Amino acid sequence: MKTKCAILAMLTSLMCTTLYAQGPEPSTFLPGTHWIDPVKTEPAGTHYKLFSTPSRGANTKASYLIYLPANYDSSSQQRYPVLYWLHGGGGSQREGGWMVKQLDAQMRAGKIPPFIIVLVQGLADVRYINSKDGSRPVEDVIIKDLIPHIDSTYRTISRREGRAIEGMSMGGYGALRLGFEYPDLFGTVSALAPSVIQDMDAEPEVVREPFGNDRAFWDAVSPWNMAKLNASAIAGHTRIRILVGDKDERLLGPVTNYHELLLSLNITHQFSIIPGATHRYDQLFENAPFNALAFWQTVWPAK
Repeated sequence: MKTKCAILAMLTSLMCTTLYAQGPEPSTFLPGTHWIDPVKTEPAGTHYKLFSTPSRGANTKASYLIYLPANYDSSSQQRYPVLYWLHGGGGSQREGGWMVKQLDAQMRAGKIPPFIIVLVQGLADVRYINSKDGSRPVEDVIIKDLIPHIDSTYRTISRREGRAIEGMSMGGYGALRLGFEYPDLFGTVSALAPSVIQDMDAEPEVVREPFGNDRAFWDAVSPWNMAKLNASAIAGHTRIRILVGDKDERLLGPVTNYHELLLSLNITHQFSIIPGATHRYDQLFENAPFNALAFWQTVWPAK
């Protein structure tokens, strides 16, 4: 029995590493519920923090990492836009460390404006939804608990035009669905190789389980449905970027189909297929034939 369990564990780990490798530091799959990242390391420029999560019940907390611009302490009257960064499946808040490093360098060079970055601690594969059984209200924790905490704790621009959401893979799925479900909260949505596969049966059990293996629920909370439901509030009001690699064999087709859905809904957006990029967000930026980080200068132009 022990041998069989060991083999199963090895295969599960291999499957998850294959499906969810996201970027320069491949994720370690974390089964179960990890509202508080047990690893308290702080990628360069970030700070490890906890916040209360009343959406989960009394006396509960979750973690996040936050990056504050270099001039945050010295410019005590200045308010800053905020980017909420969502990690991929099997990942953690630390997955955004590479992105923070790149954006910090651009800010210090004066190429993009200074803004706050919040690296969200999602759960392993709940896709930033409230799980159907109600036990993992990830969406509510972000929308009802984390965002109000950030706005009350830091000097933010607490309006939709000062709030953006971005994510990779599962995080890209989350950025699209939350950004489009709450167009009154987010003025910008950026999705990096979002896992917008429509066929629930094409996903592994670990992905289907939070949806209760319920196809109707899967469809109802999807980014596809959110775009259709709120097209009038999104079109012409939300800045949208979608990047995917031409070597991302599993997601290139579905992401292209999602791009075509947005076109059919008259939702203007940037859609770029990046040559030579696989399912890694560092490759999406490094291989782009344009400065993909300059996107943030167009979102929040320097005054």
